[in-house]
Amino acid sequence: MAPTTIRLDDETKKKSQKLAKEIGCSFNDLITILLKKVIREGGVDLRNANLTENGFSPEFENSVIQADKEGGYQEFDSIDDMIKNAK
Repeated sequence: MAPTTIRLDDETKKKSQKLAKEIGCSFNDLITILLKKVIREGGVDLRNANLTENGFSPEFENSVIQADKEGGYQEFDSIDDMIKNAK
C-alpha cells in the first residue's frame, strides 16, 4: 500500500472520523471506500451538488437515517465484504 497525505479542515476531518466510527470502519477505510466508488462510477459529478453537511445527498442521508431507525441495515464481517456488496 502506498502512503498518501491529504489536507482537510479540522471540522471535515472530525465529522469524517465520526462517520467512519459510526459505520464500523477506520478513517482510512472510509477514504478507500469512497475512492473505489469514484473509480467504479468513472468520476464524480459535482454540478448542482446539493449535499448535506455530511457530504451526502439529502435523499441518501434520509434513507440511511430511516434504515438505521428501522434496523434495516446489513452487517459485514469486513470492509472488503462491504465493498464487494456495494458493487
